[in-house]
Amino acid sequence: MKHTLTLLTAFILTPLATLHAAEPVRLTKNAATGGFDFDTPLMSGSIVTEGAYHGITQLVDKPSGKQVNDARYSLLNLFKLMSVNLGMGAPRLNKREVKATDTAVEIFWPATEDHQGEITARYTVSGPDTIDLHLTLRARGTYAGYELLLPSYFDMAMVPHVYLQRRSSGGKSPEADLVVPEFSEVFRGCSLVFPRDAHAARRPLDGRWERSEFKANVAPFFPLRHYAQPATFMTDPEKKHAVVLMMKRAACSAISARYYTPRVEDRATTYSAVDFLIFGDDLVPGDVRTAQVRLVLTPLDEAMSQPLALYEKFLAEPNSVPTQNP
Repeated sequence: MKHTLTLLTAFILTPLATLHAAEPVRLTKNAATGGFDFDTPLMSGSIVTEGAYHGITQLVDKPSGKQVNDARYSLLNLFKLMSVNLGMGAPRLNKREVKATDTAVEIFWPATEDHQGEITARYTVSGPDTIDLHLTLRARGTYAGYELLLPSYFDMAMVPHVYLQRRSSGGKSPEADLVVPEFSEVFRGCSLVFPRDAHAARRPLDGRWERSEFKANVAPFFPLRHYAQPATFMTDPEKKHAVVLMMKRAACSAISARYYTPRVEDRATTYSAVDFLIFGDDLVPGDVRTAQVRLVLTPLDEAMSQPLALYEKFLAEPNSVPTQNP
């Protein structure tokens, strides 16, 4: 299942509300759940700060009337911390501090014995259909190929799409392939990784996925074709609505996706999911790294042109967090 797109022409589409600046949405503390609820004309949901599945929950796309996340789990969830041949625990299991304003929620994880670094995750509902996550890492240790795994767990019916580089002479083609990662016996039970480049492609094979800090089996992550753009999206089966996730290339080491098949018996999981693998850098004490992840809900036309248009708009915005060490 493949669609060929030219990056230059895919940007052309009817203007969307999401292409215009919007004021941050006010959040409401939910006394019953402890979460921070939001409600706009296009979506509703909650930012959860406690428990394993912090992040975005109960996310409803109002035009379709569907809850897009798996009801058991969350979107934009900080999971594994890894380095070469090393697992360093998981923020979702660690103690944290929470601060909130009328329009933002910030979670801070201090350094631990297993992970010598501080992480801050700031969630903002930055428009009627848009959620931004700003991540800041302050290294206190020395790590090779440091990565943070950021999964988003979607309803099982949702279908993943990724933009992959097309092989061509010299590797200079402006075109990319829009691909649904589908089931194959070749990688049954595995997670598929689409790295940024040849350096990032080595990460899944350097020992970090051969061990587990949870003393349990971990599904192997296998590198495949390089991504063309650090953007991915999930659609409903009818391909009328999508949830688009995007980053900027410098901070996105790889994209991972659970392969799709309508045959439940061939699925690797009982949900659909995509992950960002973030940073991928060598770090020494004092280094600071930042990343921005954006989630947007959008309707789809027949060509599914909106995700790339939204990504181009994202790239055109000024950096809202520093990208260099202080």
